[in-house]
Amino acid sequence: MPLKKGHLVDVHIQDVAFKGKGVAKVDDLVVFVPKAIPGDHCQIRITKKKSSFAEGKVVTLLSPSSDRTEAFCRHAQECGGCTWQHVQMEAQRAAKTKIVRDSIQRTAGLDPSIVLPILGSDDHLGYRNKMEFSFGQRRWLTDEEVASGEPIESTGFFAGLHAPGRFDRILNLHECHLQSSPSWEIVESIRSWCITHKISAWSPVKQEGWMKHCLIRKGEMTGQWLVNIVTASEDSDLMNPLKDHLLAKFPEITTLVWTINDSTGPTKLHHKELNLFGPGYIEDCLGSTRFRIRPMTFFQTNTRQAKVLYDVAKAYVEQSKSLLGSGTIHTLMDLYCGIGSISQYMHQVAEHCIGIELNEQSVKEAIENAKRNQINNVQYLSGDALDWAKRSDWQSTVGIPDVIITDPPRAGMHPELVTFLMERLSPVIVYISCDPMTLARDLSQLKEVYDIKSIQPVDMFPQTYHIENVCLLHRKIS
Repeated sequence: MPLKKGHLVDVHIQDVAFKGKGVAKVDDLVVFVPKAIPGDHCQIRITKKKSSFAEGKVVTLLSPSSDRTEAFCRHAQECGGCTWQHVQMEAQRAAKTKIVRDSIQRTAGLDPSIVLPILGSDDHLGYRNKMEFSFGQRRWLTDEEVASGEPIESTGFFAGLHAPGRFDRILNLHECHLQSSPSWEIVESIRSWCITHKISAWSPVKQEGWMKHCLIRKGEMTGQWLVNIVTASEDSDLMNPLKDHLLAKFPEITTLVWTINDSTGPTKLHHKELNLFGPGYIEDCLGSTRFRIRPMTFFQTNTRQAKVLYDVAKAYVEQSKSLLGSGTIHTLMDLYCGIGSISQYMHQVAEHCIGIELNEQSVKEAIENAKRNQINNVQYLSGDALDWAKRSDWQSTVGIPDVIITDPPRAGMHPELVTFLMERLSPVIVYISCDPMTLARDLSQLKEVYDIKSIQPVDMFPQTYHIENVCLLHRKIS
């Protein structure tokens, strides 16, 4: 009987795919099963059926994999924050290495042996220096609550993360282990205070309410804490008592920022930002370089592993000096440079570093960070990397860099930028990627003119399927 949506089938999970889904086969049809891992024997219900694949949901775990472990958080089954809590750490790392190798082989057509074993993290919990929590009026109900048939209160004031795939429902958290203490205690305190004082959460459906979001950032190396509260309107009579309450209860907070965002959509973009306490930023360090971080500043989410990531990139650059005739790196270009963390961390390997960044505020912060770090051989240009590539004065402005470091967003580089890099033929490219699929896609083109020498995965996000990679490319010698 052909497999159809709604069918119950017993499967053995044989593999793991990107985004952490288990892989099984039913009559030679690939079935992707979230929350299942290799070695599991389970009964699943088919939730989607296509001609080339299907998706299923675990109904009963008949026999668990030896790589399973007990999830430590009560919200593990519903929350999308750390989807691999049930997987032993060594199995997580092995799976991530395999996912990168599979992507590189299938999409880029490269030898998977160039992918090195992943560099693990010593911190498996509490490693995130940034968390964003949402407030809402409607709560996500668990499968058990729905199945109980009992009337359950699902409206009120709730705090946590959006339920996966739902903009209108909040997974009402009572613990979160992704960021260290007192992160979750701050969120819980805001929730309790608002309930006590009858302050409403924002409803994107009704387009009403006051409390929207809470962003918490920690300087891992400095111990500084930034709390950014986002509300739908400016009401000091509500905010001032809350400010006093938080500062009295949490002396760890070194700066408190209030953002008023009156947009009706889910966006967190600023409308108005008020600094209620402290300097309005925190600082964190990567090695000897120190950076100011404001509420909307992009900074690698795992500070300690960011240093590991940058050390790999720096080592790749230094070992590539032999490709240059003089053995000296005259110009290093840092694409998608943000606040200049990469170029400033490794400024000593080159005579001159140039960073390009679309966000003008980030460019200003990069320039300020360089001054504070007393780094004089860096220059930052505002604009999109692709737009710079199309400019007629590119050659006279930046020439052909000896080394290009590119750290694009998850979507990877624009195809035209990839083509430009292939035409300019810088001797060395170091590609930092947070998505193995888009990395493999771009390498499938770049390999025409570059030798892909090595790919080093770095585990920036334990307990999740996310993977960071550093890839070394050398220009082919004709």
